[in-house]
Amino acid sequence: MTRDNTEKITFRERSIPLREPNVVIKGDKGNSLLSSPVNFEEKLEYQVMQSIPKEAQVTVVRCESANIAIYTKNPSFALTELTLHLSALSKSMKKRFIIRTDPSIRLSEDDARNAISKILPKEILITVLFCDEATGEVVLEVNNPEGITADIFLQIAKETGWIAHTRRSPHIPSNSIKNIHSILKNSSKERIAFYQSLGKRIFRPPLLSNSLLYNDDTNCEANLTPTNKVSNSRYLSRKSVDDGAIYQYSNLKEVTIYCLGGVKQVGRSCFIVVTPESKIMLDCGINPGENMNYNAYPRLDWFNFNLEELDAVVISHAHIDHQGFLPAIFKYGYKGPIYCTEPTLPLMTLLQMDSVKIAQSNGSYLPYEIRDVNEVIKHCIPLPYGKPTDISPDVTITLNNAGHIMGSATVHINISGAHNILYTGDYKYAKTQLLDGALANYPRVETIITESTYGASSDIMPDQSVVYNTFTNSINHTLMSGGKVLIPVPAVGRAQEIMLVLDKEMREGRLVESPIFIEGMISEASAIHMSYAHYLGYEVRKSVSEGTNPFLSSYFTVINGIGKREEVFNDDSPSIIMATSGMLEGGPSVEYFKQISPNPKNKIIFVSYQINGTLGRRVLDGTISEASMIDKNGKVKVIPVRCSKQKIDGFSGHSDFNQILNFVSKVRPKRVLVNHGEKSKSENIASVIYSRMKIRSSVPDNREIIKLR
Repeated sequence: MTRDNTEKITFRERSIPLREPNVVIKGDKGNSLLSSPVNFEEKLEYQVMQSIPKEAQVTVVRCESANIAIYTKNPSFALTELTLHLSALSKSMKKRFIIRTDPSIRLSEDDARNAISKILPKEILITVLFCDEATGEVVLEVNNPEGITADIFLQIAKETGWIAHTRRSPHIPSNSIKNIHSILKNSSKERIAFYQSLGKRIFRPPLLSNSLLYNDDTNCEANLTPTNKVSNSRYLSRKSVDDGAIYQYSNLKEVTIYCLGGVKQVGRSCFIVVTPESKIMLDCGINPGENMNYNAYPRLDWFNFNLEELDAVVISHAHIDHQGFLPAIFKYGYKGPIYCTEPTLPLMTLLQMDSVKIAQSNGSYLPYEIRDVNEVIKHCIPLPYGKPTDISPDVTITLNNAGHIMGSATVHINISGAHNILYTGDYKYAKTQLLDGALANYPRVETIITESTYGASSDIMPDQSVVYNTFTNSINHTLMSGGKVLIPVPAVGRAQEIMLVLDKEMREGRLVESPIFIEGMISEASAIHMSYAHYLGYEVRKSVSEGTNPFLSSYFTVINGIGKREEVFNDDSPSIIMATSGMLEGGPSVEYFKQISPNPKNKIIFVSYQINGTLGRRVLDGTISEASMIDKNGKVKVIPVRCSKQKIDGFSGHSDFNQILNFVSKVRPKRVLVNHGEKSKSENIASVIYSRMKIRSSVPDNREIIKLR
């Protein structure tokens, strides 16, 4: 393609020659960035502006996070016809585009609220409206998101200058979501700068020295023999953003996995994947069953690196053992992005804030404060399921449903198209009342890092009907004997599952009618579940779309405040109590335990995994006959453990032995690394996978480095 050297195009108040002596333009389809004296973003803007119609009224083109952001003054054109041009451009440039509105056309939040209220049908009511200056998006919490059509979204963008997104209004306002909105609003300028800085980091030129790279300006792979092509995983290839050349890693041994926690144990999950270009952290949890910091937190002290060197942290789900240490790394220098699913952000914020509250109330040590939790919020980039996202020059991740709790994700990591790692986090390869089962359809996975919480050959979950029958009969026996039943539950996941089961069993007459008292973070977590109901299982989504709130029932009584709790204590009639936390480690469940434990007529039913060292595990195993606890006056009191206790298997959000094997068999990797399980269970899973499937399997140690070959 040739042009007159004097011809110019002007945009953003600067003039750039279309052809300079050092400019190299390849082809007519724009499939290579220009090699010119100007920087990458200028080249990028030049190419995009040349490829899209003037009607788009594009004002700025720049890197923002993993996307190329296109700012426009004509959203009605940009959100319709321009999308076709960007789709073609995305395929040719191998980059993802996002449309943003120019700030100059956005109405104020109050004016936007008034305009949107007039646009929406009268039957659609807005409970929350939040304008995010950093993204140009307006989040609408409405009673009926399905009633907002594509035409309405387009009209909102045209008349207000904001691109709308919707969530369902929960039955009670979510304080966690409200807090997140407040922090995001107050940090909009800071986040704009962060997104731009992150974009430049993701699209940076190669960090490798030339000695580690094979470079060919035409096509390296075309010059390889069939036995040396990328498909055999000997090479890792990617296109440089700097000059359009194709680079290939000369040796896959450059990719390693550092195990910093969560192997041969349940708790403090943390891995770091190191490629020649990147350092990616997978989860950053704590071990709630350990009091010694040495054993409670990820071994970041052993991995000798600066936290600023991390390109990204990816969180699989909101449970404390997978994200509880996350705020601490911001306290000690991390300033990069956090990637997780959309519901995981409010759920983990809820749990982190509660950890701070508990630490302040009982004087225990926590390695972070509320301001560090706020930093997590500001640096979090929520992703939907199934969206491939570049998080560094050579790493693309895709989050998919893990079936464990709402928003839980398996993390598929594509390293330059040559090696694929699947980090499962916690997953349930079976449908439950609340969620669909984990996704296992992957065209290619070389290495899988799988959990093994229930990895013993005897860890076989009974059929769902048997589980419900056992659960109901156990409760009925205690209620009919005049006792109370305490069900300690994690606020996120198991609580919502148990609520659905209790309501259904009592409504259909199988469970003796009695009050069901609910205390702790359960109501707040349930509100977040309603806001992100599209992440729930098919049956629940269908029920919600028909106007039914699955977390409201005439049988439920929410306990707010110590005074209401005392009323439950003083009432001798049979009842069911659901309270957090699920392992009797802090929260109101501990206060109920003090009252219920001394009476043999009462019962504690455990419905979730009890980590070694927790009070719940000791009570369940029967290793204690009494527990020393602090009473309301701050004095130590000995609590006799005389109540009965039972563990109901089948409610767990983890896969059982058979489900783990079925999942691995479906994914069919070349190598399996087993984690998140007691030593014997992890070793059993690894042994069975090797013997039955002939797949190389192993159980690493904490502080072990694994080289991928």
